[in-house]
Amino acid sequence: MRLTAPALAFSQFSLVLSLAAAPDPSTVDALARDYAGLPVVPQVTNVVPASPQPPSPPSTPPASAPAAKPPVKSSAQVAWAAYEKSIGIPLRNWAALEVAPPKGGTAFYPFSGPDLVTVAQMFPDAERYVLVAIQPAGAPVELSSKSPAALAAFRQKFSEEWVKFGVLGFFRTLDLNENTASATAQLTSTPVMMAFAASLGFRVDAVRPLLMDPEKNEFEPAVPNKDSKWASVRLDLSKDERKVVVDYVCLDLSDEYLKSHPHEAQWLKNCAKNPTLLKAASHLLPKPYFSVCRADVVEGAPLLVQDETGLEYKDLQKIGPVKLYGRFVEAHKLFDPNSQRDLAAAYVESRQTSPLPFSYSYQKAADRRSLQVVRREAAQKEVSKE
Repeated sequence: MRLTAPALAFSQFSLVLSLAAAPDPSTVDALARDYAGLPVVPQVTNVVPASPQPPSPPSTPPASAPAAKPPVKSSAQVAWAAYEKSIGIPLRNWAALEVAPPKGGTAFYPFSGPDLVTVAQMFPDAERYVLVAIQPAGAPVELSSKSPAALAAFRQKFSEEWVKFGVLGFFRTLDLNENTASATAQLTSTPVMMAFAASLGFRVDAVRPLLMDPEKNEFEPAVPNKDSKWASVRLDLSKDERKVVVDYVCLDLSDEYLKSHPHEAQWLKNCAKNPTLLKAASHLLPKPYFSVCRADVVEGAPLLVQDETGLEYKDLQKIGPVKLYGRFVEAHKLFDPNSQRDLAAAYVESRQTSPLPFSYSYQKAADRRSLQVVRREAAQKEVSKE
């Protein structure tokens, strides 16, 4: 759902993004937690006192001291808790049993927008997440330098989008485009991903811009400065002893763009050789002007998890046996009613359709939501061995 047509290319986003140097590493995690409405964790220092100090006597509160009240949760925390209860926890439990994703490696998510949370929960043990969307990532938004009015506007817009995602479980293209182009909202993908990372329990260690290295056909971190445009970004995350990289790449996935940009096209082909997620993708891949990206996924992905807005059923079958979850009758009213007729027929004919215990994409009702999981034969044998 992240792109409306191939005409929606980079020229439409020729606005000047926030130009900024990389945020201070000592504050970037605090910034992420602030976005997410979480209390800031004090930085641990290794400062040793010059001389031993006698221990302070324990303080005894007065007998009549009232019990401390629990801290009031922010609106972002309330929205996150609602999302976790209705979607997040059921999704993680389902994925652990039904997807059984491999440990380590890369998880690939084209047409993602800033939806780090879904791919991180579907593939919880990946070492790298690659998200691709046409909206520029933008620099982290420094809150300390904003005027009170600008800060209030940013927080209000962030809260609205955070709550909306908690209800829908995905980002609407219209909102992403509007927020990216807004000079007042400044709500681009980077702050959203940072907030997701903090909410998932990660520490955000660094945020850096990415640029294509034509010699490697790879997006690599660039040395940030005041002129960095931050179209694509890398988040370096950690949780306990685990290190995770999130690469958000701003890229037009249409044939017209890829055929004129061979380095990006080769990068895409390499990424599509990894376990892949498709969600709320607006039925774009079956279109004739997305044939390059479609072929990369069909020919490369060892494992694919998608809703009905991804590949057509005939293309899923080219990868391997398709396992159906939930129920699919017809495409959402926003899209061509003739989309995925073969998939609808497969659901009617199947006697092994499994339930889907959470809403996932456009179709919310329990009798309409669906997911499909397909493994290439070699990948299926590896899972069977385990």
